[in-house]
Amino acid sequence: MKIYAVPEEFFFRIHHIRPRFKNDVENVLFFMANEIAKLEPEEHEAFKNKLNEVIRLYPGNRSKEMKTINNWRTEISSLFGFIEYEGLLSKPGRMAMLLSESQDLIEFFRYFLFYFQYPGGHLKPHETLEYITAGIRFKPAKYLMQVMLEGKKLAKDNKFGITKAEATHCVFNDLRVTRDGRSPKETVEIIINNRNAGVSYDQGGDVTRYAGDILDYMELADLIKLRPNYQYYLNTTHLELIRSFINDSRFFKEYEPLYGNKELKAADISATQQGWFKYVNNKLDSKLFEADILSIIEEAGESARKTDIEKSVFIREILQKIQKSVESEEGIRTKEIGDVGEAMVIEHEKTRLIFMQRRDLVHLIVKIPEAYAVGYDVSSYEGAGDIRRFIEVKTTISRGKLASSNFHMTPSEWSSANTLRGTYYVYRLMISAKDVGLFLIQDPVGKYKQDLLDMVPRDGADIRYGEKAGRWEKLLA
Repeated sequence: MKIYAVPEEFFFRIHHIRPRFKNDVENVLFFMANEIAKLEPEEHEAFKNKLNEVIRLYPGNRSKEMKTINNWRTEISSLFGFIEYEGLLSKPGRMAMLLSESQDLIEFFRYFLFYFQYPGGHLKPHETLEYITAGIRFKPAKYLMQVMLEGKKLAKDNKFGITKAEATHCVFNDLRVTRDGRSPKETVEIIINNRNAGVSYDQGGDVTRYAGDILDYMELADLIKLRPNYQYYLNTTHLELIRSFINDSRFFKEYEPLYGNKELKAADISATQQGWFKYVNNKLDSKLFEADILSIIEEAGESARKTDIEKSVFIREILQKIQKSVESEEGIRTKEIGDVGEAMVIEHEKTRLIFMQRRDLVHLIVKIPEAYAVGYDVSSYEGAGDIRRFIEVKTTISRGKLASSNFHMTPSEWSSANTLRGTYYVYRLMISAKDVGLFLIQDPVGKYKQDLLDMVPRDGADIRYGEKAGRWEKLLA
């Protein structure tokens, strides 16, 4: 069987930092964004030491060697842009602040991929020097989406996916793509011809890891979907977002004057590093990049249909109820994670009270307008007697199932929790394409005083909790 190989004169294996936490990347990024957002700007060495302390807080890192901690720091700052630099100071990057505030990992990966390019500040200066000398100027997510769109046009059934091996050998490792700008259509034709001719590829994990990483990140951004045939297909429900990637022609401008410079040195690359991290932390149109939370919930229902019919039915019912709420009430925005999370909790509370034979209280459940700043989102009832239940909803969204164990409470939320004590609840709602989970923490101030959760004062309270701080509860529709 013939093995496909890039001609030697066009072979250049591009690469990037691979995080040691790749298999747990969503949980790690949530944790690190929340923790980094708490840090104040400091001189580089002092900030580095604080960041190392934060990394050690992640479960399992306490006993790791300093070399491993330093590697984590490099990966988090260089690859994901969580740190920005201004002169002698390091500070939390906008990417870390964005994820900490939005709790939307899908949005984060869309921003990340939009700016990600070869070469980039995620490489060491001498590596970037090598890329620029070779003439490489390549945005992988953009090109892969173009290939998938062209493939749909050429495929007989209008369906076209790409494997990690095809992306590696026909795209990533070929200077005719990364340097010379070969058209996506021509790349598709090569892939299709190879399939028709029975040509195979070297599919070793070490060989395909870098293209595989980008495809995995694109899946976490909900831009593509991996099918059972090991091919990635474009998620065409987000065509407007996809077009924004494809129509964008910008590259990191500080590299542009360096191409063709025969006297170029690694020191010239190092001089651009602060500019790179400012570039990848630029603000984009957040409305375009936000996740479609309802489609993620719907996918969770489809996922549950294969293993848990009851959960699948409940997800479908709760989606229908949210949609009715959207149609009948003002102020519920389906693109806003917080709004959808609160709508789900309200439906949960209605059903819970009905199960407790307290249908008379259902109409009294209300969402509190943000403008009132009372420190909670939903006013409900316990069900036993007429005792009130005041609920603050904390919602997180991702593609993969999360084990997130921290969140932030504003000063008014922590103050209300301190005043209301046993009648105050935090509903921690974790939504992914795999599952919808609900964790309840009653009286977070009391739990803190009992050492059942950690609280760090920071413009309110940063909360870190474990299973002992509350209980998992079945979400009701």
